Amino acid sequence: MTDELLKFTETGHLGLSGESRTRRKLTLGIGVFDGVHLGHRRIIAEVTGLARANGSVPAAMTFDPHPRAVLCPDEPPVLLVPLKERVRLLREAGAELVWVQPFTPEFAHLEPEQFLERLFACPDIELAGICVGEKWRFGRGGRGGRETLAAYAESHRLEFRACPELELNNETVSSSAIRRAISAGKLEQAAAMLGRPYRLIGTVERGYHAASDRLDCPTANLALSAGVLPPDGVYAAAAYRNGVPYAAVVNIGFAPTFGWEQAKRRVEVHLLDFHGNLYGSELGVEFLHYLREERTFSDPEALKRQIDGDILQIRDFFAKSRFQK
Repeated sequence: MTDELLKFTETGHLGLSGESRTRRKLTLGIGVFDGVHLGHRRIIAEVTGLARANGSVPAAMTFDPHPRAVLCPDEPPVLLVPLKERVRLLREAGAELVWVQPFTPEFAHLEPEQFLERLFACPDIELAGICVGEKWRFGRGGRGGRETLAAYAESHRLEFRACPELELNNETVSSSAIRRAISAGKLEQAAAMLGRPYRLIGTVERGYHAASDRLDCPTANLALSAGVLPPDGVYAAAAYRNGVPYAAVVNIGFAPTFGWEQAKRRVEVHLLDFHGNLYGSELGVEFLHYLREERTFSDPEALKRQIDGDILQIRDFFAKSRFQK
């Protein structure tokens, strides 16, 4: 698999990272693909199958920012993953190229036919096929759909596939359904729809130092770039730094024992058996097991005893799991 990213530039050409621009024959899967869940992977699997048959490069087109953030700026969606992770997951699913299309107010007001001409009247690509989810909408007011795309494909002699939505346990797999499941603490349900454990991604920032100074349990405070928070509480997790996994304890909440004024909801991660400086590092945190709710303790010493017990339980959890550092 190549490691390339396509960017639509202001000049109307596709900028291809890593090499000089060359004309490419593509079969293209189109969608926002937030989370790259099993339904999205079905689309990319269809793309790769078509690409093998017609001798093209399997590619995916995604949009940034999320269209709803532009169309409904007062109620933007909380993304499941940041753009960088979305691109990585699309490549992992089989897209050799990922085309990131800027979604602007001007772009949102294009009629469906204008939308298609804008995207595909591009000197850098030869389009061989298009794949979308059967309910995907595009163009001004969502007026374009599978019928529009099918007609466009027929007139331009392109192969076209509209993939049916994926059903799992009598529920349609969607980014919205996954967000709801995570918010409700149904992490196994979310993982089933994603096809992998749910992962939060953030950068380690400086916190209050209470965990390291008073509890002898140094934690990494995550500034999140995207992600839906599960309910407050303590979790067993796998924390990934530079691709290396570590068994970890995660606390989500307000640290009520310390009674800080203007406390904000935080994600604190303690990597078991890790020694080193994490400030500025990017961590991916996969939630594997809910341990307990967040509590207010009588004093920091009582909290420390609880944390020590939590760590023993989580070590036992990992000892019985297939997790390997």
